[in-house]
Amino acid sequence: MSSDPATTELKGQAQRGAKTRTAIIDAALDVFATRGYRSSALGEIATRVGLTPAAILYHFGSKEALLLAVIAERDRRAGDLLTDISLANGLESLRGLVRIAELNEQRPGLAALHTVLQAESFEPDTPAHTYFLERSRRVRGWIETGLREGQRRGTVRADLDCGAKARELIAFLEGAAVLWLIDREVSLVDLYSHYVEAFVADASP
Repeated sequence: MSSDPATTELKGQAQRGAKTRTAIIDAALDVFATRGYRSSALGEIATRVGLTPAAILYHFGSKEALLLAVIAERDRRAGDLLTDISLANGLESLRGLVRIAELNEQRPGLAALHTVLQAESFEPDTPAHTYFLERSRRVRGWIETGLREGQRRGTVRADLDCGAKARELIAFLEGAAVLWLIDREVSLVDLYSHYVEAFVADASP
């Protein structure tokens, strides 16, 4: 039984479209990480993939939509190792954070992209503001909840201010990334290792 030529052509167009979108996102990852979102021109991204700015808009609709697609791809590539850390089962699980530092050192472009786009998203009317705000609150809440559960199980000091400690951890993670991105002679792995050991010592019963 022969296939419908029209159906075959539609499938071919879909595959070509998906391949083009992937190429655009790959190029935008590099450009946004280097220049930021505001200073990046669609023309530069288009040139990298042999297209026109209009072609990029055809695939994504707007520069803002491209930005959100880039952030989603960044998250997919980086993974969320924080979700693998269960504070309720013991503070020693925080040592898993060092793995995040190792991955960032291996893929500095992804770390730079996150930091650059976050810095550009402080104002509420910026395209990625809601994303970074919700992400920060979600991770902070997850850490605080884990610490409180650890208190219930007796693996975390009973008088620890879990909310303050969660905010401190988030502040460290963001600040350490900035310090390392500015000065690559600083070891991000060492920063994480030293901080985590201090955190565990302070929060232990």
